[in-house]
Amino acid sequence: MSSSRARLLAPTDNLEIAETLARAFQTETGWSYVIPDPKLRAERLAGAFHLFLRDEHRKGAVYGTDGIEAVTLWRGPGQAHDSLWDRARLIVPFIQRLRFSIFRGLEVADLIEKHLPKEPVWYLHYAGCDPAHQGKGFGGAAIRAGLERADEDGLPAYLETADEHNVPLYQSFGFQVKHMWQVPEGPQFWGMQRPGKTRH
Repeated sequence: MSSSRARLLAPTDNLEIAETLARAFQTETGWSYVIPDPKLRAERLAGAFHLFLRDEHRKGAVYGTDGIEAVTLWRGPGQAHDSLWDRARLIVPFIQRLRFSIFRGLEVADLIEKHLPKEPVWYLHYAGCDPAHQGKGFGGAAIRAGLERADEDGLPAYLETADEHNVPLYQSFGFQVKHMWQVPEGPQFWGMQRPGKTRH
């Protein structure tokens, strides 16, 4: 097991962050639905994550281990939902990256938006570990860094996952299944929330 701790990453790390997330999500159920062809998925994921990262640092915090083996993208309280301006500003670049996959991408994004909590939370937007480094404690370190921030604020943490095998992992960090929902003709998602810690 690694004793690695995660640190706050900067926009200057975005290229490495996007590459790590692209490798981590290459076989993930949600992105496999959005971009069914594995070859196209491998080509387009890094570009898609690079677009997400334009706003993630401003909206919350991005944590990663020292070698960026694992990263977590967190949105702070009041930042989980994308504004109409954000969506309008990013739609053309996303179409350029995803092409016809944009339709499935928007379908999933809309359903995610509808199930986000209305109360203030720290939202774990993305968490990923390079497959070459899984099982070494890097992912846990990146998740704990964000949970510590949520605990400092005394706020709940929320996430969704389309991979059922992730549910026990997140339960080990104190998350509980809040709801489940289905993409029509697509994957099932689990929305999970971790209670806020009482501040003394």
